Amino acid sequence: MPTPPRFLPAHLGLFQAGLRGFAWATALLAVLLLAYVGKSWPSKGQVVVAGIMGSAIAMLNDSWEVVALTDTWQTLPRLSTSRRVLHDLFSLALCIGGMIMMWVSNIHIGTDSDDTTSEERRQDKFLMAALWALLAQVAWRFILAVWGCVDCSRDARAADRRRRRRRRRRNRPPPNDPWYEITGYRV
Repeated sequence: MPTPPRFLPAHLGLFQAGLRGFAWATALLAVLLLAYVGKSWPSKGQVVVAGIMGSAIAMLNDSWEVVALTDTWQTLPRLSTSRRVLHDLFSLALCIGGMIMMWVSNIHIGTDSDDTTSEERRQDKFLMAALWALLAQVAWRFILAVWGCVDCSRDARAADRRRRRRRRRRNRPPPNDPWYEITGYRV
């Protein structure tokens, strides 16, 4: 079996893989907390679905990107920059929706904190932990989406430079060719 090539991504690629790894761990924490809330309190099951879906999409996106960045065989292609940004923004929107649903479902109108039972305080504690995990997930998604937009603009500028070079080559006058001047045929 051949040995793998010695290619490792540049420092920025390793940094991005590490950042996506931390974002993946945050998404895992959010999924675990939200699943526990949904399992322990069935009345909150519908509230946590959007956060779980957003975090699951974030985990898929991050795991694909980390594996593609660190793959020394280069068999797994990276997602295009625009697709990464789209997935990050979709996950961001779902997580924000989940946060809003959790916040609205946790409002206690006209109740005092003295009247709550230990089970309600426990539920509030886990809902707040899950809400903070979702907030961290939203922060990661926002940072990664902005980073992706910067990468998109860099890709667009490079594509524009390539397009301009091709146009200049096409519009360049042909060199003086004595054979063409005599016969009218290009070699």
